[in-house]
Amino acid sequence: MSHGVSMHASIEQVLLHNVPGARAVAKAERDDERRGVDYWVTCDGAVRIAIDLKARSDDYSLRGEDDLALEVWSVKEKSIAGWTLQSDKRTDYILWYWKDTGRWCLVPFKMLVAVFVLHRDEWLSRFKHREQTTPSGNGGWTSECVFVPRRDIWAAIYRRFSGRTFEEASRV
Repeated sequence: MSHGVSMHASIEQVLLHNVPGARAVAKAERDDERRGVDYWVTCDGAVRIAIDLKARSDDYSLRGEDDLALEVWSVKEKSIAGWTLQSDKRTDYILWYWKDTGRWCLVPFKMLVAVFVLHRDEWLSRFKHREQTTPSGNGGWTSECVFVPRRDIWAAIYRRFSGRTFEEASRV
């Protein structure tokens, strides 16, 4: 469920075939997108799972950089935290999808937020990060992402949620 390659599959097909119990996939409405939902996956028992899509045009794993872009700041000028720090989003899973290769990675959102809060400063000091300025009529805004290797993210999730005692998990 965590990663794969799907050269000719659509995002809908990736979700339908990799979310257990998935029966249907639908693009979210505009209001849902503002709350962090790009797709709804309807599963057995009419349970709906919210997916936030992070599509990237270039798959840098082809250059040896197998990372996931985690947003630190959404609007740096206004101190608006990035999506990776917004635990109140409706999102259940994040799906990264690389358009040029069809590779994908599906990560539980709440677990990702928990480990990002724990490791943000460390990851910012260890890994490449970049600011991006988006122009607009009122001057624009700056966002910032850190590019964390997938293995580091999964290792952090495993360490944090591996069934340790509460005291052990709190120290990770």
